[in-house]
Amino acid sequence: MSQLRVTVLGAGYMGSAMAKVAAMRGHAVRLWGTWLDDPMLEPSERGEPHPRLKLPLTELALYRAPRLAEALAGAELVIHAVNSEGAVPVMTRAAAHLPDVPILSVSKGFLESRAGRMERLDLVVSEAVGRPLRFVHAAGPAKAMEIARRVMTWMVYAGPDAAFCVDALGGEHMHIGASADIAGAEMCSALKNAYATGLGLWDGFIGVDAHNARAACFTQAIVEMRRLVVAGGGREETVHGAAGVGDLHVTGAGGRNRAFGERVGRGKPAKQVAAEMLAAGELTEGYPAIATAHRFARERGVHDLPYLDALHAIVWEGAPVGDTLAKLRLSV
Repeated sequence: MSQLRVTVLGAGYMGSAMAKVAAMRGHAVRLWGTWLDDPMLEPSERGEPHPRLKLPLTELALYRAPRLAEALAGAELVIHAVNSEGAVPVMTRAAAHLPDVPILSVSKGFLESRAGRMERLDLVVSEAVGRPLRFVHAAGPAKAMEIARRVMTWMVYAGPDAAFCVDALGGEHMHIGASADIAGAEMCSALKNAYATGLGLWDGFIGVDAHNARAACFTQAIVEMRRLVVAGGGREETVHGAAGVGDLHVTGAGGRNRAFGERVGRGKPAKQVAAEMLAAGELTEGYPAIATAHRFARERGVHDLPYLDALHAIVWEGAPVGDTLAKLRLSV
């Protein structure tokens, strides 16, 4: 593919990493930071490494929040890397300047629609903007630190414009497949953060020698994710590929969601753990993800989810970790 003008919205871990991937492919890349991203951009503007990614961004054009219109002008591909909570505020501000081009979203989570129901991010953002957007969801095991350092990665892009995005960003270490199942891919990305937190519980409660329990709960998580994805209009096979099994594996093996679960497993209240991690600059997607996934399930009449119910009881209702896990019923 010839060189594109690519605009990345969000200068955190993943936005900066995806910007570097786009630059590796020879595209002209603008990285725009939200009103919360100045601490990320300031060192990078001086040529110093990005504070979280620990790599320089000298190959990118950097834009601060007031320059949103300028950053989007003439873009041929937009990469949405703002977290789920910031998606609607950012995209409504961007609406008047958004060209009619594919929007590749690496954001994960459910949001409340105007009807008061948990829905996929692409649906809620399009509703807020007031017009259909050409969303493509980027799913699969893709840690920002690794994709920026050219570590082999397998992803799947889902949506009507998936093939365009694959052509733009795939190649070398980025092995990317295209799928039409944007519903399934988005739901897998939202759900895996909740279930990965549950895998971390065992590390805190038992310790490293909880391999059997983690494997059992990993399998149970996939069973429940499949039920939820089908109920939400997605395909079963999406859960069994990179978007589901792959992403749950990498998120449960390490990272902030697993660390959150581990600390709760040691007996510390979830609300306190979340506050401590936020104060340290660590966003814990798994904490709200358990609540939104639980609500998403109830709104769709999906009730046979013993693992998700247990996680919600522990994290949001203060149920004791040991007693709750001991009563867990698996789908054997």
